[in-house]
Amino acid sequence: MAPTRKSNKTKECKCSVCKTRCGGSDTVSVQTFNFHKRRDDAGMNIFRNRVIIKRSVETTVSYVPEVINNDEQNSVAIDNNYDMDYDFDEMDTSIEVDMETQEPIRVLPLSESDAVFGYENEEFNSDLDSGGCKDNSSENDMLDSEDNFPEFNSELSFIYRFIVQVLALFVSLYVVNEGAIRLIAIMNKILKLFRDPFHLPVSIPGLKSMAGFNTFTDGIKKYVSCSECHSIYENNESTPHFCIFDKFGNNSMCVENGVRWSELHRLQYFDIVRCTIIDPMHNLFLGTAKRMIEKWVADGLIDNKKLVAMQKIVENMTLPPDYTMLRSKISKGFPFMKADEWKSWCLVYSPVALQGVLPKQKFENWMFFVNACRFLTKPNVSEDDVQSAHIALEKFGKGCERLYSKDLLSPNMHLHLHLRDTIKDFGPVYGYWLFSFERYNSVLKNINTNRRSGFEMTYMKTFIEDTRKGDFVHNFLKTSGPFNFSGIFDKLVTGYRPADSTTSTALYNWFSLPDFLDAAENPNLSIRGNEPLPPSALPLQKKAYEMMPRQEYDCLVGYYQAVYNNPTISSCKDVIQDTAFVNDWIEMLKSVNLLGQTFKGSRGTNGRGSYIQAMFIEGRNGAKYAYVGEIQYLFVHSFSPLVSTPHHRTPQSSQHTFAYVKWYKASRETSRKIAGVEIWDVAFSLPDFQSILPVHRILLPVAIVDHTTLRNISKKLIVPLPRKLYF
Repeated sequence: MAPTRKSNKTKECKCSVCKTRCGGSDTVSVQTFNFHKRRDDAGMNIFRNRVIIKRSVETTVSYVPEVINNDEQNSVAIDNNYDMDYDFDEMDTSIEVDMETQEPIRVLPLSESDAVFGYENEEFNSDLDSGGCKDNSSENDMLDSEDNFPEFNSELSFIYRFIVQVLALFVSLYVVNEGAIRLIAIMNKILKLFRDPFHLPVSIPGLKSMAGFNTFTDGIKKYVSCSECHSIYENNESTPHFCIFDKFGNNSMCVENGVRWSELHRLQYFDIVRCTIIDPMHNLFLGTAKRMIEKWVADGLIDNKKLVAMQKIVENMTLPPDYTMLRSKISKGFPFMKADEWKSWCLVYSPVALQGVLPKQKFENWMFFVNACRFLTKPNVSEDDVQSAHIALEKFGKGCERLYSKDLLSPNMHLHLHLRDTIKDFGPVYGYWLFSFERYNSVLKNINTNRRSGFEMTYMKTFIEDTRKGDFVHNFLKTSGPFNFSGIFDKLVTGYRPADSTTSTALYNWFSLPDFLDAAENPNLSIRGNEPLPPSALPLQKKAYEMMPRQEYDCLVGYYQAVYNNPTISSCKDVIQDTAFVNDWIEMLKSVNLLGQTFKGSRGTNGRGSYIQAMFIEGRNGAKYAYVGEIQYLFVHSFSPLVSTPHHRTPQSSQHTFAYVKWYKASRETSRKIAGVEIWDVAFSLPDFQSILPVHRILLPVAIVDHTTLRNISKKLIVPLPRKLYF
């Protein structure tokens, strides 16, 4: 592509901006001169077409220009003792007149009027070069340059800031590349049709710069580091080809020392062992899990025939959406396995596939490791969970020492016993394990090497922008005055929740995480389904109203009679008396997100519904028992009993959120109990009022697979899995 050439022709510009900035005029390029002229012409037109403020009898209007601080928009203060009448029919012919002196007011173009009230801003003046106001940039450069739009940045009027920031957020969330350029062009066309001199930059970087997004990412620089001592160098032409850091004053290169050096080592209070985080992803899944498979294959415990048989056992296993399926990798010998796949192998597949393949003692020893991973991979863990995982890892290590040759043991296995301290010091593993970097690296592999440098910078900028959007919107709404734009920004920024008076938001404010967790874990609590949902579930994405099938509707009526302890609650199918009755119209939900764990129904979709576990009380002795079922559909139903019933802590809503669940029949088989795998019958129980389950009572997601016993009886194998809890 030929280089872009700029014209050397110049003109003397006497536009409003150049007058203000340069004391009368400035010499600029022809393109800049034409651009300034068009902007002044457009500004003159819009000020001539301003609305007319008509004077009423015995009223006065005074215009008081005042300089506003840098954090607020420029404005004109108007006395309150006047009547405003917006006469749009006379805009083109009327002349603005000073109400006191009856003299015509000089009509200023937009750019000059902004200059009068805005160019005293110190931040803007600091951007001017010391030599005055030499500006030879082309029109296209000016369109995309933040500095060329001082009146549209820190001095941007509220409505223009609203347009720019909403468009920037919309583009970052929904539109990319060419689509964004077209959207900007459409918006500029609309502004031009209304004879508004304001226009948007023609590029996405220019738009983000005008919106202020660049303040998040201006300080980002790319560095390279030494793989041995972690010394950091700026990534530019002067970057050395090898590390030149002299650690110990002996002029030796870091590669000649066997110690990884960091400046943190100079700190007397820095404990290099305790303050170093052990990454559970590498330690558990890419380390020990992979090492054990290699050992079993090397010892002949698993051969190709057994790999094929293991694959056949689990090939139809249904997993929750956040677990990676192995598909055909087991039969192929676990090739090119990523950490996500090793995690699924440990937690889901191996308890099912390895029983009967490994000798009993070695399988039981492996289950110590699996149980430890089940505790440690919870997003929230208790001290008891951490201690139980530590004990299980100790037993696993001792078992490996007893059952295998000494070459199996490695320093990585020793680090298992330091995970307890790591979690106590730094929290649950989700806060620091390296799964996000693994996914990032998998993306990089699909990108050309020459483009990776730019991609890494873009990746970091996008990440920072996404994490700061909520703060960005919050700061903007502080200056919105009486205008309420929170509903718009709520749809443009993930995780931003405005404060309004709707029922869902009121209940959101009452949401209690301990109460929500108790609802799932303690079946003795009376949970009706209208308790506050976590913020992740709101707003509920409801479908159109539809009539509930009769059999399922009867279950709903029975449920309300049971939880409200009122047998007089009647069905709308019966003769309605002076009692509360249940209507048969519901609003279906495609899915619901409960603290990061998504559940969905099977009805209306091509796939299966979520398989779940929930706690119930059985018998007169009050024994707790966990049942497994499949969600058929999720729905919202409105019901209010005639007599209000008190609730212990939260306000009541007529909106109930349920799952209609088909529960599997229990089986007496416990042959896989040691592996933490449950066995259930393939048939469902008959529906009753307990088929209506408040979503608050969902305990865990489960993986499920068909299984045929030695007697050729079909069963379901159930693997309970840790539930996500993000709040």
